[in-house]
Amino acid sequence: MLRKILPLDDPEKAKVIMRAIRATGDLDLIGTLRFSQNAISLGKRLVKGGVIVDTKMARTGLGDLAIYREPKTRRNNYYSIDLIEEMGKEMDGKVVMIGTSPLALLTLNEMIKREEVKPAVVIGVPVGFVNALKAKIELTKLPVEFITNISVKGGVALGISLVKALVELGEL
Repeated sequence: MLRKILPLDDPEKAKVIMRAIRATGDLDLIGTLRFSQNAISLGKRLVKGGVIVDTKMARTGLGDLAIYREPKTRRNNYYSIDLIEEMGKEMDGKVVMIGTSPLALLTLNEMIKREEVKPAVVIGVPVGFVNALKAKIELTKLPVEFITNISVKGGVALGISLVKALVELGEL
């Protein structure tokens, strides 16, 4: 059924979307997932080098692929913001996946705007009614390769499924 409604002009994109739908049960992803021009080709090459993630849950879901650590200091009310700020230049040239905190994605977006960091690909799919949609739309306007969904929906399961889809494509 899904194959009939997926973008068949781009088989890799179709595989990523299908993996995301199977993980989340969200058919809306067919219309809401957005990919920058080189996100898949770059992401599938780099993902095996590790993915910087914003939460322990993402680390658990990705296992050895995940790069995560507790922030050393607490400057903000949200540890994921502290984590993004502390990772800084470590994000350069890496795949970064934010699946929980819209504020972490907004923080990363600001760091990209100020040219403080240059991640290779940002998978920005935080869930929420406050700031999630804003952060995702903002991400699509930045000079960085991205995968996101233009929706209040999202979350760690979606982010993990997108990373794992890139891993699978990289093995083909």
